[in-house]
Amino acid sequence: MSDAIPPRDRPEWIALAQGQFKMEKYVLQLQVDRVTRNMESGSMTLEEATEYLYQYFLKYPKGFRSDLTAIFKQW
Repeated sequence: MSDAIPPRDRPEWIALAQGQFKMEKYVLQLQVDRVTRNMESGSMTLEEATEYLYQYFLKYPKGFRSDLTAIFKQW
């Protein structure tokens, strides 16, 4: 686990995968929209969607810090 991003067990990850947050960064919004569509079509489970987003943020934590802070506040 990395302290660069919030822990995987935070409920905000589920809300994020369900499209309940609007991302500031366009590239992030595209990723959220992608997993939301995949869940709606049945090609991705909620667990897979949250894991995908978690891993995506884990790759680029500094670039997306403002979006993470807006959603998770602190960790």
